[in-house]
Amino acid sequence: MSRQFSICSFLLILCGPFFVEGSVGVREIEFDRLNGNSSSGDWLECTIEVEVRRDSQDPTRKNPSYLDDLVVKLMLGVEVESESGKTFEFFRSEASLVSLKEGRHYIRFYLPPEIVERDRVRNEVHSFLVQLARSGGPVFETVSRQLERPQVKDSFLKRIEEESSQNDGILLPQFKTPFSDAYSRETPSYRDLDTPVLVP
Repeated sequence: MSRQFSICSFLLILCGPFFVEGSVGVREIEFDRLNGNSSSGDWLECTIEVEVRRDSQDPTRKNPSYLDDLVVKLMLGVEVESESGKTFEFFRSEASLVSLKEGRHYIRFYLPPEIVERDRVRNEVHSFLVQLARSGGPVFETVSRQLERPQVKDSFLKRIEEESSQNDGILLPQFKTPFSDAYSRETPSYRDLDTPVLVP
């Protein structure tokens, strides 16, 4: 798919604080509503700008200018209007990267049009958490302003754990969407861990 879609609206959601800690971190998170060529409605796009720094002291790196084994995890809380009042839907997804060179990279996730229409998602979400992890565990985390208080964040994570499984497979990494080729110069290579290994 070529990059032929219209940006319906744009919002940069500020989190506190955005900074690069150590050799990898998150600089920005943006939410857009897009319409793909093959879609009847708008998708919600979340773009996470990740920065990788050279680290010659990291013994796990095969090359100090490249970072392997990085997983980007995204969790969303979407406020929904229902007949009984306001409620929330929770979504989670993750993307495993093959290898990221020193510099900035853009990792994108998408909510499909059916969810955007059903839940009346505009160009933002109520709350989110982004975590960067490697095989040794989490290496960076940032949250939206709504989750800055520890008790609110803990409540969010509890509801993610209890409720997001019913929505698993809905929030998708870029390579599993119609936008897989939309940003050809900005898109890193993903590891598809769901693809079975065929043994001859």
